Amino acid sequence: MGKKMVGMIFRVPQTKKMAEGVVTSSGLGEASIYHALVVIFLEFFAWGLLTSPMITVLNTTFPDHTFLMNGLIVGIKGLLSFLSAPLIGALSDIWGRKFFLLITVFFTCAPIPLMKINTWWYFAMISISGVFAVTFSVVFAYVADVTDENDRSAAYGLVSATFAASLVT
Repeated sequence: MGKKMVGMIFRVPQTKKMAEGVVTSSGLGEASIYHALVVIFLEFFAWGLLTSPMITVLNTTFPDHTFLMNGLIVGIKGLLSFLSAPLIGALSDIWGRKFFLLITVFFTCAPIPLMKINTWWYFAMISISGVFAVTFSVVFAYVADVTDENDRSAAYGLVSATFAASLVT
């Protein structure tokens, strides 16, 4: 089973397919679950590292209502994620999964520099970034696209284990 997992993560590059003289590959590398694992680990590891500074900034901005504001921000972000997930999923069907892996991570992490620049903009942007905070949906769709049906449950397990490993900060 170990060789099978390694083979699933680091898929041997196949020759690029040619259709009427045009390379049909996206140019971003051969499809493997490695892309999904890297995205999940780096995004949630970074957010794990930012949890403490975010609470500190919340505490200095809203000293009497720190946890209330944290709940409000996370609640708005979660609601927007819930509402936008079907749309992002449908768009990733059309424009491709790798593109939306990049987009979801970018917009999830875009508010981070605002933490030091302007805290009000930071909290507003982190709430609004919930529209694109559907990385898991795109990752699981990507994994379903690049794995065989027999290997899919093991691949989903690797994604979940990578997420769990990223939270050890």
